Amino acid sequence: MRFPRKKRRASPRDKTMLAWGAYLDLMEAARWMERKLTVALDVFGLTHEEFRLLVVLYKNGPMTRREATEKLGRIKRAVHETVRAAEQFGWVSVEESYLPAVEMRESRLSKSQRGKPRVGLKVGVVSLTPEGERLVEKVLPKQETAVRSLMEELHSRELESLSRICRRLRGSEALPFWFEVMRQNREHEESGEAEEPE
Repeated sequence: MRFPRKKRRASPRDKTMLAWGAYLDLMEAARWMERKLTVALDVFGLTHEEFRLLVVLYKNGPMTRREATEKLGRIKRAVHETVRAAEQFGWVSVEESYLPAVEMRESRLSKSQRGKPRVGLKVGVVSLTPEGERLVEKVLPKQETAVRSLMEELHSRELESLSRICRRLRGSEALPFWFEVMRQNREHEESGEAEEPE
């Protein structure tokens, strides 16, 4: 009688290669979809990042630049540039506001601050203008239809699994470590370039 052969357990090297292959597939699929969707956005004079910003504001309401940075998962400077461009087109407005002051006992305040109204940190609050809202309502349904068409090969359960996997990756504790490694590598390369003779 023949018994089924046990599947060989993946070694750390095997897992590394599988993870690298999955990463390349994921990035290639994301870039392919972004290229397809960007063509449709060009018709409306929108970049991919500008549209993402407008949709985030449309679905979540006004938010600070910092909140927008966290929602979009991009670096602060890039988000500020996107906000500035969208503001110039009249799609968003930015108003300066103050966060509530941090609560603390009056005895911990300096004598000059005691008994006086206090304000928190000054922030820029980004919100959609009526023109921006109309643009999103015009473009978003077309983008949703295009995404559905691009993902036509996937069944409902596969789409749910894909979303779940992406959420797990974004929430992975390995990501901060990865970003720290990339930052250190970049600093090392830059310092190496600085040391090279002219």
